[in-house]
Amino acid sequence: MIEIAGLTKSFGPRHALASISLTVSRGEFVVLAGPNGAGKTTLLRILATLLRPTSGKLKVAGVDPLKVGPLARRQIGYLSHRTLLYDDLTAEQNLRFYARIYGIEDAEARIADLLARVDLTDRRRDLVRTYSRGMQQRLAVARTLLHGPQLLLLDEPYTGLDPVAADSLTALLTDLHAEGHTLLLTSHALENAALTGRRAVVLLCGRVVYDGAITDPAVFATHYRQLVSQAMSSARPASPAAPKPDRPDSAADVSGRARKLDYLRQVLAVVGKDLTAELHTREIFSAMAVFAILAMLIFSFALDLRGAVARAAAPGVLWSAIAFAGTLGLSRSMAREQESGGMDGLLLSPADRTVILFGKALGSLVVMVALEAVLVPLATVLFNVNLLNPGVVAVLVLGTVGYALVGTLLAAMAVNTRAREVMLPILLLPLVVPLLIAAVQATSGLLEGLRWADLRGWTQLLVVYDLLIAAASLLTFETVVEA
Repeated sequence: MIEIAGLTKSFGPRHALASISLTVSRGEFVVLAGPNGAGKTTLLRILATLLRPTSGKLKVAGVDPLKVGPLARRQIGYLSHRTLLYDDLTAEQNLRFYARIYGIEDAEARIADLLARVDLTDRRRDLVRTYSRGMQQRLAVARTLLHGPQLLLLDEPYTGLDPVAADSLTALLTDLHAEGHTLLLTSHALENAALTGRRAVVLLCGRVVYDGAITDPAVFATHYRQLVSQAMSSARPASPAAPKPDRPDSAADVSGRARKLDYLRQVLAVVGKDLTAELHTREIFSAMAVFAILAMLIFSFALDLRGAVARAAAPGVLWSAIAFAGTLGLSRSMAREQESGGMDGLLLSPADRTVILFGKALGSLVVMVALEAVLVPLATVLFNVNLLNPGVVAVLVLGTVGYALVGTLLAAMAVNTRAREVMLPILLLPLVVPLLIAAVQATSGLLEGLRWADLRGWTQLLVVYDLLIAAASLLTFETVVEA
């Protein structure tokens, strides 16, 4: 199931993994142990395709996950330190979203079964933010198992669980192993009797220093402490003890079991998830609406705009409010993914990376259009101009589509920076200057009574801008989100 040869991962001058070689057969239950900073999480994230190794060779289920990501990811279930759940969705809505992303048939029955197995049926319609840490962890386990993966990568699965829930998880993992699933989990609870007979791999300083069976958990825990003590007192890591020989694994017929996913369905799943979360909180729309309406009211009362002056100024005021409010919404939408770990959840799915781009962009587009549905009538009243005509609506749509696309791409770049709230406007505003100029000029021309044909230059610029931004986003988004 897993074949690793000479795998290294460096973060600048620091080596998180140093030439690791490891083979895990199908159906094995392997416990990955090691002190904090040993490289356990880094190894699991590489196996889950969330990180790219610096060098080395890697195969999962007989294929290179870096080359055939979607096929490999269908075989992998990954449980991380973060739950990868959306706090503003219920348990059912979270699992339903992931079921649509993975294209699971008979999803409702699968969801009901998993919620019962993790004892959350009674709380299935409660928002995840009302759950305790242990309940969120149990739901995260259900999310990990949702698509029936053959390889389970579990990073500290017992985190936050009470003794009864921990016993239930142990029983669930035992059942999954008996069903033929391959399990690779990290744990610090090495004296757990449930580990008897499992294979243990110990990482120290990014190297494998032990690979053998756990015959007695208490004896193994003592040996583990000795290995860690030796590593801490020595400049060099301990030499490997009792390594297991490599075991060849037959190639998996991944392509035969993998099915083509409906691209549009996946995009709509992301859109639906964003809009459902927004309906529960109204956080993004409310902030955008307050900002935009205040801006328009300030311009209205500060300036005496009448007649021709109003027709000249109204488009600029309207588009300024839309642009700055849209920037606020785009930043917050991507930050929500980052804070919840949802981006990792999307990257773990077999969906094409552009599904995330178009799903997030369409979700932002819907919110911006809803905002414009409020702003346009307000501007019509405040400035006494006719903005409620088909031509203006068409310009608004063209301009908003381009703004949502380029904003989503740049928000994905800025979200991982410390000053993301400041970084997005710095990156975005210079790039949308042509879009805003064309949109303002086209809107002004329509208010002056020009025909659509007379504005062909500005409208063509809007269309070309949208197409160029779409092409650039398609080419670069995968690199941006996987960087």
